[in-house]
Amino acid sequence: GLLFQKDSSGKTAYERAIEKHGLDKTFKVIKQCIPADTTIPILHHVIKDAPKHINDFSIRYPSAMYLRDEDGRSFLQAELAEGTKIFANDGLFFMRMKDDEIAELDPVTNQYPFLTCASRETSDLSTIFVLLSKNPSLLEKYIEQTTDEFAE
Repeated sequence: GLLFQKDSSGKTAYERAIEKHGLDKTFKVIKQCIPADTTIPILHHVIKDAPKHINDFSIRYPSAMYLRDEDGRSFLQAELAEGTKIFANDGLFFMRMKDDEIAELDPVTNQYPFLTCASRETSDLSTIFVLLSKNPSLLEKYIEQTTDEFAE
């Protein structure tokens, strides 16, 4: 959206607004357009287009954490898809993942979280190990799934 479009110097409209008007005034205007109880998956957009500002938005739109985007992705799946999370720099993120989140296929890639992480350039083995150790049966499910697809 407009908030995260960049100008010729690489700054977003959001960043320019903060420079000119400050954080509080900027969010006062944003909240007039996007109310706190929005059904717009604003946090998905922030994590994709301006991840360094996720805290500014998450504290103002806490219920957006539970929304799904237009592709059906949860916020957690969107975060993993962006490749900004690895166990070494945010271990609690992975430790707090619930069993159903670890076992849920990403609706865009049709992959389990361990595979989403494995396919990212920024991933590391400890991230994949932690995810698989919480539910080792997912590897076997994935192997069966891909074997069945190749057999067809």
